Amino acid sequence: MPEPESSPDQSLSPVLLAPIEPTSSGVQLTSTDTEKDPDVKERKGHHGHRKNQLHREVSEEELEHVEVRGIARRFVVSRPRALQYTYHDQVISNVVRDEEMAFRRSARPELSDLSREDSEESHHHHHHDPGNAEGIAKSRERVDLFIDLIWVGIISNLSEVYSALFFDPEQSQGLAVGVFIIAFTASWRIWNILREFMSNYYMDDVLQRLFIFWILVLSVFYGNQLAYLPEDIEKYKHYVIILYLFIRASFAAMEAIYAIFIPWLRWVCVFHTVLMLPAVGLWIAGMELKGNKALGPILCALVWEYFVPVALDTKVANRLTPNQYRKALDPRHFQSRFASFFILAVGEGVLQLISRGPLGVGITGTAAVSVWSLNIYFIISFLYFNRDQSKYYIPAVRRKGWRVLLWVSFHIPLFSSFLTLASSVMFMLRNHAQLPENVDQNDEKVPAEDLRDYIYSSMWTMSVSLSIILISMTCLALLDKSLDPPGTLRVNNRYVRLSGRIVYVVVILTVPIKKDLSMDLYLGIAGVMMSFLTSWEWVVSLEKGGSFFEPRGLTAILSSNRRAKKQFSSVPDAIRPNNEGA
Repeated sequence: MPEPESSPDQSLSPVLLAPIEPTSSGVQLTSTDTEKDPDVKERKGHHGHRKNQLHREVSEEELEHVEVRGIARRFVVSRPRALQYTYHDQVISNVVRDEEMAFRRSARPELSDLSREDSEESHHHHHHDPGNAEGIAKSRERVDLFIDLIWVGIISNLSEVYSALFFDPEQSQGLAVGVFIIAFTASWRIWNILREFMSNYYMDDVLQRLFIFWILVLSVFYGNQLAYLPEDIEKYKHYVIILYLFIRASFAAMEAIYAIFIPWLRWVCVFHTVLMLPAVGLWIAGMELKGNKALGPILCALVWEYFVPVALDTKVANRLTPNQYRKALDPRHFQSRFASFFILAVGEGVLQLISRGPLGVGITGTAAVSVWSLNIYFIISFLYFNRDQSKYYIPAVRRKGWRVLLWVSFHIPLFSSFLTLASSVMFMLRNHAQLPENVDQNDEKVPAEDLRDYIYSSMWTMSVSLSIILISMTCLALLDKSLDPPGTLRVNNRYVRLSGRIVYVVVILTVPIKKDLSMDLYLGIAGVMMSFLTSWEWVVSLEKGGSFFEPRGLTAILSSNRRAKKQFSSVPDAIRPNNEGA
């Protein structure tokens, strides 16, 4: 196997590796061992001030609070490298371990509370998951948070586009749904490509920072053009498509530059570029065609773009291509970013309950609408992050293959349905019968004769959106592999635990059949049923021996310890914590 690409962080600073000796005032760094190293001696000739640093005093109290910068900055522009990649299906990482832990271990193990067992566990963890060094993760997370600020605005505009087109008497509701699906999928693709770039190549040098800023600038313009789509789709779709293609081309150009320094990436770039050319042609055709005729080529372009990376990651592609290198997935960053996008999608609905004061002054008749809506958003968030409630499980993103593809695929309808749900709830709030003055003066009001029909449509939209959300989350939960031994939970069968979601879907789709149903009653039914659903999943997923109230007293503690020891003996060896030596 060829030697992996070098990393700028492969060696720790002599300051960090220098032994520490106790002094009367605390501990002191010495340079005894480092002076034996000829490389260190040579560097000391160029850095005379290093000696003073090696002999500075550090108290025991200060040592407990020492932190190390997450990413070493030795160069303004670093040589591009992949953080992780695969060679003959073996994952290779270019990320070193956490320097902060190395400092503490080399300095004073007794002060850092790193026992022999903890060190072995840490080594075992990094051996299996070397691409998640603490410094890289923290630094990248901060940039990801800023990126999400841009997508808060883009998601808000997408929700407004759907609401403006769907509840416009002069527009076709079918066209509104089609435009929204295309706009959302394209926007999500931009976000996902940026996520992949950050996951594969994050270095935090000046060149990369400038490129990320360039992508964010284009994204700001892209998001602004989305807001004008309801005014004239034929006119503004040209701006949206051109900006989308420009963003895609920017990523392709940057990866081509990186391929100059990463030899194995060249074949990947060539194949990817050639296979993406048909999608560019379909986008251009969508720009030229008018009306509903443009939907076909654009949808085909999005589908093509989605499945090209999937096809390149198959075994058939591995046999047909001469390159044995492939991009590797960073599971932790992958999961974290999708969880962040989930919060963005849910946050759009919550934001609209507050933005521009749709509830009016004081406690009004619209309060019930907002409370039930907030209840639904809150419970859905709980259900998403609790998966199928298993105690021991393997996430789908760790299992590779078709499960990862399905895991990503189910997130697309999940995220988009949150925006249609938010649009329908917002329409109900703005057009509540008891408070007509809550309709924003800047919004185009729906004629009174059509209002009842559009409220009825908003109920159906909400029911369908909730159904898609729950079905998608159920499928995502089932993609995980449960490892719970028999008797771990009150109800060990996860299909039984999740059965309440199917019942909810069936009922919520039948509620709007009654056309004269009031808005408050509909939201009340949806909210109460959601509360029963989460109560069911909470109770049946309690660990065996649990109760409604936590007991008090020493007897209860001893009883709990005995149950835990008995349950531990039934846990499979593959997932049992290695703490026998503790």
